[in-house]
Amino acid sequence: MGDHFVVVDFQVEEDAQDVALELIAGYVENFLSRQPGFTRSTLLKGNDGCSIVHYAQWESEQDFLAAGAKAQNHPDLPRLREFNPRGRGFSSWRKFGS
Repeated sequence: MGDHFVVVDFQVEEDAQDVALELIAGYVENFLSRQPGFTRSTLLKGNDGCSIVHYAQWESEQDFLAAGAKAQNHPDLPRLREFNPRGRGFSSWRKFGS
């Protein structure tokens, strides 16, 4: 299974969280999840009403970077940027549980 992880934090106005979630979910479902090397992801809704986290697992950092290059021309990108995304990449260091 993939060994590259990407965590993106979004900060939104409290009254915009549901709209942001729908837009991000559509982007992930219709574009990101169809890219080579995409393994799985989870979209988390903050209980504070104004935060969102997208956690994605990829086969490799190269697969993620290739998808990111394609995403530069995606029509939803300008709207997604309105939600102040802050992404970070990680590699697996140690696993716990099953």
